[in-house]
Amino acid sequence: MSAYDQYVIGYGPERLHDIAVHNREDGSSVIETVSTRPVRAFEKQADGSLSELHGEAKTTALEAFWADVDTFNAEQENH
Repeated sequence: MSAYDQYVIGYGPERLHDIAVHNREDGSSVIETVSTRPVRAFEKQADGSLSELHGEAKTTALEAFWADVDTFNAEQENH
């Protein structure tokens, strides 16, 4: 069974914002803002529902998902 069959990986609706100020040698500053949405992992249940994963279970699901993505991409390059 592939990770595609077992997990649903997506982004949450919330946004996280990070703001950093970088001081330059000439005395000026640059403000850098980065907005991201956290990755969420769900495991498909036998009844068709989804159970959100956290911690080590989430890490395992993400690693399996990205391994399947890498395999898929490698197969596409060989065609």
